[in-house]
Amino acid sequence: MKLNLPAALALATSLLLTACGGGGGSGAAAAGDGSGAVDPLAADVIVQLRPGASVTALASTYRLSVVDQFGKRPIWRLRVAGGTSVDDAIAALRADPAVRFAERNEDTETPEGRRRNPVWAVGGDAGVYVSQWAPQAINLAAAHATSTGAGVRVAVLDTGIDLGHPVLSPRLARGPGGALLGRDFVDDDADPSETGSRGDAGYGHGTHVAGLVALAAPTASLMPARVLDNAGRGNAWVLAEALGWAVDPDGNPSSDDGAHVINLSLSTLQPTELLKTVSSLAACSFDDDDADFSDPGFDDDRARCALRHAAVVAAATGNGGSETVQEYPAAEPVPGLLSVAASTQERRIADFSNRGSWIRVAAPGEAIVSTVPGGGWGTWSGTSMATPLAAGGVALLLATLPPAGDPALPAPRQWDTELAAKRLADRSSALCGSSLRQIDLAAALADVSATDPVCP
Repeated sequence: MKLNLPAALALATSLLLTACGGGGGSGAAAAGDGSGAVDPLAADVIVQLRPGASVTALASTYRLSVVDQFGKRPIWRLRVAGGTSVDDAIAALRADPAVRFAERNEDTETPEGRRRNPVWAVGGDAGVYVSQWAPQAINLAAAHATSTGAGVRVAVLDTGIDLGHPVLSPRLARGPGGALLGRDFVDDDADPSETGSRGDAGYGHGTHVAGLVALAAPTASLMPARVLDNAGRGNAWVLAEALGWAVDPDGNPSSDDGAHVINLSLSTLQPTELLKTVSSLAACSFDDDDADFSDPGFDDDRARCALRHAAVVAAATGNGGSETVQEYPAAEPVPGLLSVAASTQERRIADFSNRGSWIRVAAPGEAIVSTVPGGGWGTWSGTSMATPLAAGGVALLLATLPPAGDPALPAPRQWDTELAAKRLADRSSALCGSSLRQIDLAAALADVSATDPVCP
């Protein structure tokens, strides 16, 4: 899946994806560099073709040029010719029976209600990291008596991570020959390190998130992928590429090298068929006879999923503090996707966290201590912090599953992703003043009802 997007996220060529750290908001920033220059990729659209349709014929009919393809799949990034209305092109494409979906691949505006993330507050140490309030709130110590996540790989799709941090370095997933299982989809290279400085709104976000996966599942392996730039911004096409890589890094569906859990501490206010489709592929939440995936370009996905090489996708629900606003991909109705809100030490939904019936679980997300670049520690708040604790909880669960079917397959591959996500939700405990429930990892591992708190 070769990307043709050098520095793609800096161009904000698609839906504006933003990191969900920071209690004050989801961190949106305006597209472009502030110079008034037109984004050269603003005329891009994403389409999925139906089986048998020709992208060459489609491009000729609608005066489009082919920019990129999503692996072998019939999903294309196309560019509208200059002088042609993008809205008119999309309307025509949507009316064409050869097209399953067509949508923009540009940031049209920054959601007004979202504010730039505050940076993390410096402070804490390894002792505070393990003794802070969050582990106790989710019964982590009791869960660790059963599982620490050994053998499970968790992909962290974010701003990259500090590869040299003493907490993270020993936990990095390795491929053949000891090569790092990581990727930078911003600069299209093999180094998923954090870049920039503390003055950048997104700097440190991925490192902080990865540290919380490690806190929840200390013997799980981390697969870092950089999909957000220094400002915490990204786009749907690059995220889709990273999701595809995470479940099949070497492009061989038969090999066991992909993630079992994918953490997405990012969101957009706009739903997108691309992310819904790719999340379904990653979680293997589609049927073999589903017409939307019948094209031969999906054969590798079918082969991978037949071996249960799937990943639970944990996604942040966003920091708008709203009961009605939905953020994506967390709000996509994809089995195997776990949407995560943020809770407080008082066992309530955090003021900044989105909440609503579309959300499956909550986890601690207020004033959370974790790793930051330079080998240090910092405190951050947001649904971005809650999500990796839940993702780590899924890793604990997957590590305990006994083989089923083919005994040669390792245990983490054996459960349907929806069942794993459902276990965390079903064995959760009540929050005060909310219908949402908080993960209880000990109860989930034991498959027993969690003890609800006594609320004032």
